[in-house]
Amino acid sequence: MCSFITQIAYGIMMLITLGLTAGGLFSENWVQAPDGSSKGILCGANSFTTLSKNTADFCPGWWDNIKVFERVTVVCLFLAIIFQILGLVWNFITICACCCKKHIIHPLSAISLLNVIALAIAVIVYAINSNTAINDIVAALGTVGQGSMGSSFIMECVALGMAILCTIVASLAICFAEKCV
Repeated sequence: MCSFITQIAYGIMMLITLGLTAGGLFSENWVQAPDGSSKGILCGANSFTTLSKNTADFCPGWWDNIKVFERVTVVCLFLAIIFQILGLVWNFITICACCCKKHIIHPLSAISLLNVIALAIAVIVYAINSNTAINDIVAALGTVGQGSMGSSFIMECVALGMAILCTIVASLAICFAEKCV
């Protein structure tokens, strides 16, 4: 019973982590300029151009125009989303497998740890290079003053904290499942 309750808590926490990760990745507020305007790391919806009636190109040249640290951040965040979905699916499978749960639940903590690693790399790489991103938006807009990190970056930091908690809860669920509690 305790492993079931712990897995329910894990599922709720992982859903929150997934929401924070996706929300931060797809929002346009990674860096804020002093005038209040902001910049995202993904291409915006206004970058959609139609080439002909049958084809469309979303954000032409976007990947080539972003810096390496932004590429690393985007790739790591997409990997984190994949690990989060995989963790939710595996958690659901092990909840449904009552009789053999103690034998198949073990990958849950490894998936959660991979999620933490992907999120940590994304947050650390972007934090180290945040001055470059802030200076780029201030220079592009020609504003005077200091820019700052936006709410999207903060969401990813909170997602990292939630991912760490998910890993701890997954380990507890494994301990409870092994003891058939």
